[in-house]
Parts: sequence; structure tokens; C-alpha cells
Amino acid sequence: MKRLAVAVSGKSGSGKTTLISKIAKTLIERGFKVAITKHDPGDKARFDREGKDSFVFGSLGADVAVVSPNRTTILLRDGLFGGSERIGSSSHDSKSEEFSPKFEECDADLKTLIAYFGEFDYLIVEGLKFIPLPRITVFRDEFDEKYLPFSDAYASNLDEFSDANKPKFGLDEIENIIKWIDNNAKKV
Repeated sequence: MKRLAVAVSGKSGSGKTTLISKIAKTLIERGFKVAITKHDPGDKARFDREGKDSFVFGSLGADVAVVSPNRTTILLRDGLFGGSERIGSSSHDSKSEEFSPKFEECDADLKTLIAYFGEFDYLIVEGLKFIPLPRITVFRDEFDEKYLPFSDAYASNLDEFSDANKPKFGLDEIENIIKWIDNNAKKV
């Protein structure tokens, strides 16, 4: 197993999920095991429903794993990468929040997350711009310079923007992006 980890960031609607899907599809078709983490900073995702066993167990305060032959969802009472004080805060809801947890906390949370996946070749993390992973930032139709400080490469449909010192790929240059990942991803 390669166990390479990389992150993909960008504004909401920039095409992060689309790019990750293209990368993952290509890698999976080549026989690699791919793990993907999507950050849900507002705690909006719902995996269980009232009345179901998973909801009942979670309501008791337990961590719950929903396991099936094709899909497993892990529901933890205490989330990784942040805290409940962020949910619903005006700065978070307006997307202006500058969240800077301590490196040690992020590193520990990343190791915990990786442990849940077991063996994999590639881990692609969507969002979580504060995690210390090599990062591709997606710019589609507009450039946002606040992403520059933590970006290591870019995927964009824009011809030019103000950081020409880092690799830039077109949104459909999946082969070149994968080569960049192979050469720059963090071994975890």
C-alpha cells in the first residue's frame, strides 16, 4: 500500500468534489484503494434517522458504527478537526472564519482519521485547510487569494493569477495531477 495523503481545498462551488471524483475514479480504475474524507464543518450531514437503532444508540451518547457489506459509516460523538463552538457561529456561517487549531491537535486527529480507513493507497481530504498535508487548491471562474498561503499546487480554468511559482493544472489534467500527487503527497 502506498498510503499517500493529499488535500484539496477551494471555495464552496469551486469544483473540489468534481476534481476529487475524477482523480479517485482514475486511481480506482487502476486498481488502487482510495479513501476520501469530506469535511462537514457545519455538522449538516445526517446519516441516521429518528427511530432507527443508530439514532437511538447515538442519542445515548455512544459512538456508533453502521456496518454493512458495501458501506460503513462511523458516527462519533466528538468530532475531529474543530469543535461544537464553531457550528452556527456567524463567522463560520458567513464563510469568513479563520480557524487555526494547534498543529498537535490536527496531527492527532489526522492519525485517528487514518486509523479508521485501515489500508489504502491514496487518502484525499476535501477541505480542512489547516491540516498539514500537501494541498491542491481549486479555482473555477474566480481566484481567491486567501487560499495562497496553504496551497502547494492549483487546479483551475483561469489563465493567470498571482501565484505563478507553484504548479498549476487545468481542471481536466487528471494524469498530471496524479503525477503531482505521487511526487508530493505525504506518506502516512
